[in-house]
Amino acid sequence: MKGFRITAFWQALIAAVIAYLVFDNAFPPVLPRTLMIQYMIITIIGILLYFAFDDRKWEEFKAPILSTLRDDNKALLRWFFLAAVPLLVAYVVYGVVKPSLEAPVELRQVHPAPPASIRVYNKSFDLASLENPVRNDILETLARDRDAGWSKYQESVAAGRDVYYQNCFYCHGDLLDGKGHYAQGFSPQPINFQDPTIIPQLQEAFLFWRITTGGPGLPVEGTPWNSAMPVWHEMLAEDDVWNVINFIFDYNGQVPRIWDAEVSKTVTGMKDEVLAKRRNIMGRDLYKFRCEVCHGENGAGDGVAADFMYPKPRDFSLALFKYKTSPGTKLPRDEDLFTTIKMGLPGTAMPGWGIKGQALLSDEQIRSLIPVIKGFDITQAWPPEDADEEAFDDDGFYTRTDFRVIRDEELQQGQIPYSDESVEKGRAAFLDSCSECHGDDGRGNIKSGKKLEDDWGNRIWPRDLTKPWTWRATQSFDTSEKAREDTIRAIYTRLSIGIPGTPMPAHRAVEEGNQDPVSLEDRWHIANFVYSLRNTTVQPQDGPVVTGRKLEDDLPMTAEDPRWAEAPAVTLHLVPNIITEARLFTPLNDALTVRALYNDKEIAFLLEVNDRTMSVPGDRYFSELQDENLEMHPDAVAIQFPHEDSYMSAPMVKKPLYRHGDARNKTTIWYWNAGSIEPKREPLAMLLDGSGSDKKLTPREKDTSLSASGLWKEGRWQVVMKRPRYTADGDVLFDEGQFIPVSFANWDGSNGESGSKHTLTTWYWLLLPPQTDVSKVYGVPVGIALLVFLAGLMLVKSQRSRSA
Repeated sequence: MKGFRITAFWQALIAAVIAYLVFDNAFPPVLPRTLMIQYMIITIIGILLYFAFDDRKWEEFKAPILSTLRDDNKALLRWFFLAAVPLLVAYVVYGVVKPSLEAPVELRQVHPAPPASIRVYNKSFDLASLENPVRNDILETLARDRDAGWSKYQESVAAGRDVYYQNCFYCHGDLLDGKGHYAQGFSPQPINFQDPTIIPQLQEAFLFWRITTGGPGLPVEGTPWNSAMPVWHEMLAEDDVWNVINFIFDYNGQVPRIWDAEVSKTVTGMKDEVLAKRRNIMGRDLYKFRCEVCHGENGAGDGVAADFMYPKPRDFSLALFKYKTSPGTKLPRDEDLFTTIKMGLPGTAMPGWGIKGQALLSDEQIRSLIPVIKGFDITQAWPPEDADEEAFDDDGFYTRTDFRVIRDEELQQGQIPYSDESVEKGRAAFLDSCSECHGDDGRGNIKSGKKLEDDWGNRIWPRDLTKPWTWRATQSFDTSEKAREDTIRAIYTRLSIGIPGTPMPAHRAVEEGNQDPVSLEDRWHIANFVYSLRNTTVQPQDGPVVTGRKLEDDLPMTAEDPRWAEAPAVTLHLVPNIITEARLFTPLNDALTVRALYNDKEIAFLLEVNDRTMSVPGDRYFSELQDENLEMHPDAVAIQFPHEDSYMSAPMVKKPLYRHGDARNKTTIWYWNAGSIEPKREPLAMLLDGSGSDKKLTPREKDTSLSASGLWKEGRWQVVMKRPRYTADGDVLFDEGQFIPVSFANWDGSNGESGSKHTLTTWYWLLLPPQTDVSKVYGVPVGIALLVFLAGLMLVKSQRSRSA
């Protein structure tokens, strides 16, 4: 290899390939094709200029090219390039001229530059000089009296913790990792406070700005229209915000960026002391730090966040645990408790504390919590049978650690393989044994007329079995055969032993010698059928585009029209409105499926929402099911579009603010509700204008261009909404080939939802696919390829004549 060197031509080629790979992979999100082409053209020009400035390098660069064009012994290679280059050009041109079905890329600055000052709490704050006054007070006290300073610090962190768990953790998560139980409904997802490259790099003044002014306070480069961050200065006191900031840094064991070296040293020293105490934290101390805020000081499920959750946090005092694998009425196995803590419960606020790759607790720490949980029992279920009275304190808590350990596991014998035949038998058995609560189609619509409560008196609803993303201890999105069989076995176990503390009964005999309520064979068939129900629902996706389908004739006006099956279905996550008062914290409906059809004149949408009840005030049956603590309102849905002058999709993206826009960027809302029987009101379809989340919607009293109809059947609303594609009043124009922002909302009337208390989606894109112009899509690439081919022939002829 002595003397080996890469010639100028190959240097240029390698540089171009590396540039392409960098542009294609190193810039998330993926660069748009047109921008990629621009970058590559600039790169190639730069490479050519680099070699052209040096005569020797330029000659070396040209040599292999001229040799290919001129030499007789390279005719085959020459013809290869004469064919390959035009084909490559044709491919690139085709990619540019063909209609794009990919959503516009929204480039976003995650941490944009803050303004010089902000005005909140009726006063101005200079962000360049702003410091955390609560932290400064703590540091001043610490300098005078160490114990008093630490006491103040702990009070501030505790107050911030309470504010966080009553307002912030739904989105930012129990682990502060941006994965709260509503986070999947947002794009972009909430910030991850655990990321060491984010929070420690920021000053507290920056966080104060972001928290107090929320999404609307972002500059354009921060895409404020995509942020669901509330304007917290309207709902939290100033000290609440500073306490939350202290809590975030404390919980993560981080310190803010502080320019004063002495102050930074003191704060870092406090952080090091905190981390040293937590390094090997176990048992009751660990419970107090990580679990108490939800489950309460004595494990009764009454922490400061409990009132804002559905389902409620587990009350450990009655020794009832929903998800276990031990037989019958036996207490759960330690492994059941360990798995619940480690993996969490999807669809609830309970996170997975030990999930690989994002674990906050080690297996050893998780196991140390098990005796703590058992120690909260006041029913004397966990202590050994021969426990002395002296081993219990005055409140009835067992004070020792020799708790009972359950080792028996529910048998999973006789599994029947998953098949169409088994699913059909399972459906028949399901209708006989399960449909009274879960409905004929498994959507959780109660047919028995019974109000269901758990053993703590909380109103609960049967599981919607068509939504696997809400399944607790049986969730799996892996479609492999092994994962399917594992999931079916978990469903079988749940069927056999029931869910303690709830109306879900055991379907295997609890007492030996008694007849099983449902036979072993039927339990396996039902498990197979329940697994199959996931195929009846379109699963939610990340960042989908709602794509319309064009019809040549009139559009359907009923949900049962078979032509809706021709339209692609997209399921979107619904999240509760927690950004403006009155807020909703405990929604029951969590997803909406949408389809769109259009013709030359009109556009129609089919919205489908799984809703266990038909909320029409005055309906006798559903009024009997109504929670007496909540007022029933009509069920409703809505679609939101920006005004035509309130958005852009190219060359840059701009949308109105997340909910109802603002005074300059208004929105139009298509609204429908189910009406009522008492008082008698017909279902309502109307248009409204939005000009801000804090402004009342303005109805268009005289505009009757919106038509709608709704059908509730077997736990699902299907609502069709239709309107002309082109209208006056500045509304959006539904042009083909145009990406149009769209969002959706749902009101579950039986859950007390009305006005601002409802669920909604973030902005998505609607696309009516452009009709393909064959002459443009195929003719232009072919024409340019021919020109390139002819130019290549002329170049070859010219170079060969020179060398002759």
